[in-house]
Amino acid sequence: MKLALLKGNRFNPWHLQGFTRLRGSPEITAFRAESEIQRHFTGRDDGSVDFRVERIYFDTEKGQPLGRAWNALRERCGLHEPRVVPFHERLADFDLIQSWELFTDWSAEGLRAREVFNIPLAVMVWDNIPFNMERNTARHELKRRVATGADRFLVHTERSRRMLDMEGVASSRVVKFSPGLDTERFSPGEAHRRELGVAEDAFVILFVGWLLPRKGIDFLVLALRELLNDPAVKDKYNVQLLAVGGGPGRDRVEHLAARLGVQNACNFTGPLPYDRMPDAFRAADMFVLPSIATPEWQEQFGMSLIEAMACGVPVISTLSGAISEIAVDHAILCQPNDFFSLYESMKRVMLNPALREDLGAGARAYALEQFNLDTYASALSDVYEELLAERG
Repeated sequence: MKLALLKGNRFNPWHLQGFTRLRGSPEITAFRAESEIQRHFTGRDDGSVDFRVERIYFDTEKGQPLGRAWNALRERCGLHEPRVVPFHERLADFDLIQSWELFTDWSAEGLRAREVFNIPLAVMVWDNIPFNMERNTARHELKRRVATGADRFLVHTERSRRMLDMEGVASSRVVKFSPGLDTERFSPGEAHRRELGVAEDAFVILFVGWLLPRKGIDFLVLALRELLNDPAVKDKYNVQLLAVGGGPGRDRVEHLAARLGVQNACNFTGPLPYDRMPDAFRAADMFVLPSIATPEWQEQFGMSLIEAMACGVPVISTLSGAISEIAVDHAILCQPNDFFSLYESMKRVMLNPALREDLGAGARAYALEQFNLDTYASALSDVYEELLAERG
C-alpha cells in the first residue's frame, strides 16, 4: 500500500510515530509545507520518523515572481491568507490518502484527488468547535465539501465526534480511537536535571507547549508568583518553573516574569528535540497544562498531557476543551483563565506528597492502558484496510 500523508505544516514526530507501526509496512510519503509554524516544530523534530517527504508550497513562495511578492505583501498587511499551490495531481499513484481537518487546503487537495483518481480519503479531525474556522465563504464551502466527500473521519475525542455530528457527518463515517505514544520511551526514570539547567534540590514545575496565550503560560507565571510568596510553600521548597517550548511569545512571557519579579525562578529552554523530552518530564515534580479557550480554539487533546502521564508525573490542568476526557480522574483540574484557582491547585498538590504519588502512579497505569502505540497503529490499519476493501 502506498499512503499519502497530507500533514501540511503540522509535520512532527509525536503526531507521526504511530504510522511507523502500521501493518504491512506501507510505503508512506508525507507532503510537507515549510511555514512559520513548521519552523517552530523543527526544534522538536529529531528525525525519528523516516518517511519520504515531498514539499508542497504556499502561493507566497511559489508561482510567478510578481504574484508571490504581491501575495506576501498582502499577507504582511493582513489582507491575504496564504493558500496552498494545487498538488492533487501528484497523488495519482497512491492507494490511500490521509489528510488533517476539514478546513485545510491539504484536505481540499486530498478531496480533489479522490474525485479525479478514485483514491479513498480519510481525514484526521482534532478540532472540537462546531462550525469553526468558517472565517470566509471559501472556507465554509471547503468544510462542506470535505464533510460530504471524504470516506472516513478519524477522531480521538467525544467532542470531535459530536462536532462532526453537528456539521452533518454520519456516524457510520466516523471512527473514534485513542492516539498512542511510546510508553517505553516515555516512562518513569532517572532525572538528569543539570543538563536542563535545573537545580537538583528544586521542586520543578514543568510546562511543555507553545508560548502562546491560549496555552495559559501567562496564568502559570502569575500562579508561580503566588507560590513563591506563600510562606507555606517558600519555607519548604525551592520552586522552579521549567518551560519547554517555542513559537511566538517568549518575549511576552519573559517580560511578565520580570515584571512580577519571578524571572530567577524561571528556566525557558526553548524547544527540545523529541528524544530529550522524556528527560524533561522525569526532571519534573509536577506537570502543568493551563490551557484556556479562545473563540477559534480550545485544547483538542494535549499530547504533552499523556506524555507526562506516561512518565508518572502528577498533572494539573484546566477544564478546557478535551482535557477532562483525556485525563479523566488522573489529574487535578481547575478553572481556566484563573491564576488563583491554578495557584491553589498547585499548592494543594505540592504540600501533599501522598497525593502526588497517587496521581503519578494512576496516570502511568492509565497511559499504559489507554494510549498504547501498537493499539493505535492497529486501529489505523483497520481503517485503511476497510477503505481499500471498499474501493475494490
